[in-house]
Amino acid sequence: MTTRPSSTFFTAFAAAAALLVAGCGSKSEKEVASGTYTDPDTGETADYKVTSSDDGESGNISIKTADGEVSFGGGAANAKLPAGIAAFPGAKMTGGFSSTGKDGTSGMASFEVKGKAADVIAHFRKQVEAQGMKVVSEVNADETMMIAAEKAGSETPELHVMATQEGDMVTGSVTYGDGR
Repeated sequence: MTTRPSSTFFTAFAAAAALLVAGCGSKSEKEVASGTYTDPDTGETADYKVTSSDDGESGNISIKTADGEVSFGGGAANAKLPAGIAAFPGAKMTGGFSSTGKDGTSGMASFEVKGKAADVIAHFRKQVEAQGMKVVSEVNADETMMIAAEKAGSETPELHVMATQEGDMVTGSVTYGDGR
């Protein structure tokens, strides 16, 4: 069952995003802003926290409501892979998001690595198959390769991996959700 996030979540998200942009110039602060937002129409609340790295190059936004929590931003700290899935050797994790709630967990982790897209896809394929997942879709278009995998008995893919060749570098992402 899919539920629609409340307006409180979206309002708090917009407020936190605006605060992150406003705080990007501050290179010495870890926490840019935090607080609680109350939706004047519903009375629902959301806690938010906005952080920035010391150099101002990466940051994080997290929002927590009664329905769950979402966190996203740049840098390795936000590039969380699902349990049992490891990054391609030598990859630099560049950002992502994660979300937890009553309907399950989901997330996306982006990366870059020197190598071949085919090797990156093979690395992730081996891991998902070792976990009992089945690759149900493959795409190979120009310089981009993608796979989608799901657990036995599932009706929707639970993990997508994309890898794009850019010269001797590969950029890509792992997107996942357990859809309880």
